[in-house]
Amino acid sequence: MADKKVTIYIIDVGPTMWQVERKPGVTGLDLARKAVLIMLEAKVITGLKSDVTSLLLFGTDDTNNYMNDQTGGYEHVTTLYPIEQPNMSILQTVNNNLPHGKVKGDAFDALIVALGMIDLHCRNLKFKKKIYLLTDGESPINSSDFDAVLRQINESNVELNILGIGFDDPEAGFSEENKSERQSETFFNKIVSKCPQATIFSMEETLKQLSKPHIRTVRPIPLFKGALTLNDTKMSSQTSLSINVEMYSRTMKVRPPKSTKYSALAEATTTIHNKTSEVNMSRTYTISVVDNDKNEAVEVPREELNKAYSLGKTLIPVNEADEEVFTMVTTKSMEVVGFVKSNEFKREYLMSAVAAVVPQTNNLTMAQRLSALIHALYEKDSFAIVRYVKKNDDPPKLGMLIPYIRAPKECLYFCRIPFKEDCHHFTFPSFDRVVSKSGKELTNHNYLPNDEMLEKMDRFIDGMDLMSAAKDEGNAKEYLKVKECFNPVIVQTKKATCHRALYPDDPLLQPDQEMIAQTQFLPSLIQKNLDLANDMRTLFNIKKVNKEKGKTGKRRFADANKPSSQELSLEEILNKPDEYKNGKRVKSGDGNITDALIQHEVVREVGTIDPISNFQAMIANRQDDLVSTAVEQMSVTILHFVKTSFAEGLYPKALDCLKILRQACAKENETSKFNNFLKELKTTCFEAQPSKTDFWDLIVREKITLINRDEASDSTMSIQEAEEFLRPFEKKSNADTLDEDTVATDDLVTHFDFMLYNMNPFIDPI
Repeated sequence: MADKKVTIYIIDVGPTMWQVERKPGVTGLDLARKAVLIMLEAKVITGLKSDVTSLLLFGTDDTNNYMNDQTGGYEHVTTLYPIEQPNMSILQTVNNNLPHGKVKGDAFDALIVALGMIDLHCRNLKFKKKIYLLTDGESPINSSDFDAVLRQINESNVELNILGIGFDDPEAGFSEENKSERQSETFFNKIVSKCPQATIFSMEETLKQLSKPHIRTVRPIPLFKGALTLNDTKMSSQTSLSINVEMYSRTMKVRPPKSTKYSALAEATTTIHNKTSEVNMSRTYTISVVDNDKNEAVEVPREELNKAYSLGKTLIPVNEADEEVFTMVTTKSMEVVGFVKSNEFKREYLMSAVAAVVPQTNNLTMAQRLSALIHALYEKDSFAIVRYVKKNDDPPKLGMLIPYIRAPKECLYFCRIPFKEDCHHFTFPSFDRVVSKSGKELTNHNYLPNDEMLEKMDRFIDGMDLMSAAKDEGNAKEYLKVKECFNPVIVQTKKATCHRALYPDDPLLQPDQEMIAQTQFLPSLIQKNLDLANDMRTLFNIKKVNKEKGKTGKRRFADANKPSSQELSLEEILNKPDEYKNGKRVKSGDGNITDALIQHEVVREVGTIDPISNFQAMIANRQDDLVSTAVEQMSVTILHFVKTSFAEGLYPKALDCLKILRQACAKENETSKFNNFLKELKTTCFEAQPSKTDFWDLIVREKITLINRDEASDSTMSIQEAEEFLRPFEKKSNADTLDEDTVATDDLVTHFDFMLYNMNPFIDPI
């Protein structure tokens, strides 16, 4: 349960508050109204019944307060809003209905009335009591009961905050010039000097602090109260240790305020009285029943439904009596199951919000035991793995206890870690090494950064350091501290809701520039690193790839350097292709594992198992330009098929690959590579040992020849030269041989691993 709070706002509405402008077009009453609205909005949005509020005015023409009714002597003080939970009506009252008094009221009388209201409401109950007094200090003060009032403030433990409009602020170095001689300001300074619970704030400083988003204070509620055990206390009490601990949330994601359904139909209806426009949801369950060749929906009562689990495409029902089988019997506990070195634990395994584990409240023995464990873990640079059950019959979880020591605070931080099923293992290509098909590691490659690239990236990281990026009165300080960053969605939702409540016909406010700035680059950092960024853009050859209208068959990478005036419209960006429906990718093919791998993995090598599919996937890749690589790898694969074929066993496969290769090279402007490869293939067929002229006979029969200039614009070969190429030539004695080490065999091993894993899922693939 939240702490009980009572807050009373006292506002001066005398003539000087609304007649004197403190800023151009802004009076003191406007400033007071703005400050009170911000404070009340936070209370109304939170909506706690234990946080009650009242609104008092002094300087009003009329008088309405209980103390004047009983004893008299408290004129021109009005209770505008009694002590109760604040709602939208008090916001509307402060915003629109604050009266403009014509007499100067006594702020001390209003303070006495507020203290009396607090005593009547709180009695002897435990409350946090606050009073906010907003005035310009121009009203006279009757301080006849000064000592008695101060004694009541101190004894009742009331926090008095005086928000002075135009008051001097020695700490900020602010002093208003040409102001009248204010007796009230001197009187309030005297109260602060004799009352430790009283404080004076200037209105400028108050509004500056209130401009920051309000963060709701969360009362610490234990997530777990129980024993942290080392070893089994039941089986071996002599060698075990039990520490009574409590666990509190340290970080927890805060979500925007929830919305509810609102009936626009009820809002527009004038015949309904006392309407709330709230909508209640009801749910019904139906099953399909075929009766006389008609499919009818029959409603089923909720109590007649059971759970069912899928077994493939079949649903297996489970009765309520049998559901106990799925429930693991556990007892509330937190048991240490082992320890690991901090450098052996992977940071990515932390998978939940963080909680702080502290000793049981007011138990010095448990504090001593837990402190010993914390210091031992800290000195050994180790973490503790625990089995955690929040309450009886809850499923067990694994957690990590991390020691934290920083005077005067020490504790164990708890965070959940995954089970085997929770881990997702992915294999990505290495960023720092490239290996050829023959197994040779390359030190110079287009995919490897050179020394200049590494040096400039190091400078860029140092230049974008946020630890000294911001300035505070000329001194460098950290930018984007966690304590200074607020969730823009939550802040804007609250502001928009309050603004619409007060001004239903006005457009919603735009987000504050300070809130937008924290999601963007710091301008000073951009200017500081602009030259370096331009150098890196040139060094890394970064270019924007624009889509040219009507160009769909050619790969985009070959035309990246060509200027394009065609810009993508918003409709083109938002319209998803046919393969997407409702934001999800439509499954293609028969749903086998090959289709799944093609959809979810980027193919970067033409293998020997399914070379055509690999080749087509690399050609179709629009994220990376793999066309040239695919052509080279397919050429090597075809040669491998021809040279290692026993009789004519691999000839059909090689011939199909050759046809696909020729078609793709003509389409993707790789004519020269294909023609050179076909010449090499012809030489291999006639000069290999043993001879492979039978495969060349198949090529001649299928009329697979060089690509001529009529088929591709980048070819220099004529039709006649292409036809003459199919003629055989005599065998040469000094023919070159192909090194079989260059043949891709990784996918054969991968295929073997995949088969092995399917036969025995408990064997990890190599």
